[in-house]
Parts: sequence; C-alpha cells; structure tokens
Amino acid sequence: MELLRGGCVVCRSRGPALCAPCLRRTEPPPSTRMRDLGRVHALFAYEGHGARIVQALKYRDGRRLVAPLADELARRWAEVAPAAPGLAVTWVPTSGGRRRDRGFDQSELLARALARRLGASARPLLRRRPGPAQTGLDRAGREAAAGYLATARTGGPVLLLDDVCTTGATLRAASAALAGAGSPPIGHLVLARTP
Repeated sequence: MELLRGGCVVCRSRGPALCAPCLRRTEPPPSTRMRDLGRVHALFAYEGHGARIVQALKYRDGRRLVAPLADELARRWAEVAPAAPGLAVTWVPTSGGRRRDRGFDQSELLARALARRLGASARPLLRRRPGPAQTGLDRAGREAAAGYLATARTGGPVLLLDDVCTTGATLRAASAALAGAGSPPIGHLVLARTP
C-alpha cells in the first residue's frame, strides 16, 4: 500500500491509507443469499471500521483508498469464485449529482482497479435512471428509487460491483437490467454489507 498524506483513514496512524491492523478488524461477513440475487459477497460489514472506510472512500476524497481496497476485493473474489475467462467487471453507477460533488464515482474507480487485478475488462454496462439518491431511504424508498438501464451486452461473464449493500434493492435493479440485456451477473461483490 502506498504512503499517503493523512495516514490511515480509520486510526490516523502514519503510513498507508488503510493500515493492516485496521483492515484486520474488518472481517468479511459470510456471503449472503439475497432474494433474486443469489450470493452477495462483501469485504466487510458496514459498521465500525468498515463504515469508516466506506465513508472515507465516498466523502473524504477516498481515491487514495482505491488501490488497497481493490487488492482486498480481488482476494475476496478469488476466495469465493472460480476464474472466469472473458470476465467483465461492471459497477452500479452513482448518481450524477454525487459524481459531480465528489469528482468521481467510487464504484467505477474500484471496478476498474479490480478488473486490472483480475486480468479482466472493466465495462460501463449500466446507466442510472433519473431519481433521488438512496442515502437515508428506507427499504420501500430504495426499492422505488432503484432504476438502471443496461447500455451494452458483453457476451461473456459479468461481475457486478457496488460499494454498499443495504437492502439489496440496488443490486436487484442493476442485475435485472443486465439480465434483460443478455448479460446476467455471475456474481455480486460489495465493499460492505449492512448487518
């Protein structure tokens, strides 16, 4: 991991953007079977250190976390899935407003970095339908707000990546759009899942 200004985003120790002790405190939760999705694999639970890492990624210029998190995502995917020749990694796009505010889409950056580590391609296969951001919405609100359109078909296996899985509504909507275009995901990988 590279040394960056500010040190660890969790404990503020000098050194890498995410120190080894803090990363060790984010044990992966068991893969979860979710309605209409199959298994969802998470790097860590969205609580404690895990929540602080995601918040730093999204709200505190988290681009410096992309490389170490992509390394961990690649390790997690290798633990739960066999190699898939021709794999394309795609992501659930953030809203246009969030992208403008942050200057980046954290899921896109993670997906591109993950694809490099897996020897896969990174493909923007989804476009978000207009609607409100899902932050702070309850389950019904998330289900109603989640809407995506597939922009292309891969002809091969697809891994769908998102930053956080709360109710599964976003992953379900994105997966349905991909499946409708003939590219159903072979797996779902997220940084964090709510307990």
